[in-house]
Amino acid sequence: MILRAPPARLVRGAAVFAVLLLAAPGSRGDAIVAGTMPEDYMPGLMVIVRTALTHGPSMISQQISVATGEANLLGADSQLYPQLSAGGTVGASNESVGESGQAGTVGSKSTGTVKSTTYNVNLYQPIWQWGAIWNQTRISKLQLLISQKSYADAYRTFLLQLRDSYLSLVRQKFSLNNARLNLTLAQTALANQQAMVKAGIASTGSVIGPELLEADTHLAFDRAQQDYFHAKRLLALMAGMPDIPEDSIPTDIPKVAYSPETADMVLAECLRDGAKSTFQAQSYEMNIRQQELTRRINMVAQLPKISGSASYGLSNSTSISLTPTPAGGVPVPAAIAQEAVTSTTYGLNASWDIFDGWRSLAAIRTAKLQKRYYERSLQTYLDTTLEAAQDDRRQLDYAARAMALAERRRDLANAAFQQATNDYKLGVATQASVDNSRYNLQVSLYSQAATRSDFLSRWSQFLSLTGADPALGLLPAQYVRVHH
Repeated sequence: MILRAPPARLVRGAAVFAVLLLAAPGSRGDAIVAGTMPEDYMPGLMVIVRTALTHGPSMISQQISVATGEANLLGADSQLYPQLSAGGTVGASNESVGESGQAGTVGSKSTGTVKSTTYNVNLYQPIWQWGAIWNQTRISKLQLLISQKSYADAYRTFLLQLRDSYLSLVRQKFSLNNARLNLTLAQTALANQQAMVKAGIASTGSVIGPELLEADTHLAFDRAQQDYFHAKRLLALMAGMPDIPEDSIPTDIPKVAYSPETADMVLAECLRDGAKSTFQAQSYEMNIRQQELTRRINMVAQLPKISGSASYGLSNSTSISLTPTPAGGVPVPAAIAQEAVTSTTYGLNASWDIFDGWRSLAAIRTAKLQKRYYERSLQTYLDTTLEAAQDDRRQLDYAARAMALAERRRDLANAAFQQATNDYKLGVATQASVDNSRYNLQVSLYSQAATRSDFLSRWSQFLSLTGADPALGLLPAQYVRVHH
């Protein structure tokens, strides 16, 4: 049953109630639309939706993007903490010095060996950077949030593609069944005509028409079958599944219930919020914040900055020198020396980038212009989204009216088929009239399924655009949390 639009006074009252309901702490806007989605009418779609969230190729790419943002945030945060490094060196050197003798005497030769070990530990900590490092980490945090919102928005649009592809697949299966029925009717008509020719009550040429009709319907069936199997494989690839089970695809779309009051509630919440809670709007707002933080960073780029450092070092060395006793000379003993040196250094370091060729000034101007760009883009998006939401709401009523007309035509076609069947049993109608009425019934049934499919597609689009799609609840909470 299709619910008619209520009086304006009731619509306004329902809208006010919706605003209070959806604005309550802890409430979710998708609660009032639970059970109205295509996957609620066709459970096979829910399995595809859940699988595609983690296994869909496009969603895997989005997951990698979010993971990259998390890694970048970790790298940016590292600048806030002390940097500790350590090093060591172990070395040895040998030295040999030869001296020539005097007045024909044999010269002497000195040798020396030095072995050393050095250790050092260094600590570095930025102390005062005018908030530049902190703002840089906030930019990385915003970039991570943007990647999460991009993931959520990609899943939102991906859901629409999955639903539309699934609904299209159901329609194609319906068309395939119709094509199979038409082929059966054509084959039956051809067999009857051939039997009449064989019995001598029809000419040989009379079979040409049924033969061509059977060939045409057979070709149409083969094409419909190939189109159906191809669409099913494409849907499986989109969802990251090895195959779509045949029993998960119904042969018809169930009857759809429509409540204009619920649609008015969803639209009222969207208008009240101004579409600012949508994923794309939040991304624009975060981009605006990023540009403001970038401007602040470059504003202090040429101010003095202070950091602290400390280091500890230990050096051990051992040197051995030996001078051999020359012939007839005085013996010279070997010399061994050991030395250990420790050093501790700490202090404050100041740096001042006095002139950078107006690089900072250019960066400030760029950040201001980018901020204006995102502000303009946000306003344009909000205006177009609100207009689109209101148009989608009106289109829902038109789609509901189309469903009602299709159901009425279906009832008329079914009554005509039943009448033709009864007349055939009474002998006052031909088999051709029964087949024709059956064909008209199948056409009306397909039209009914098509209008239901169109309504479900528009309903999904409307809820998705306004941020009230219940399937978004499958995402992690931080992805769908509103950040203003």
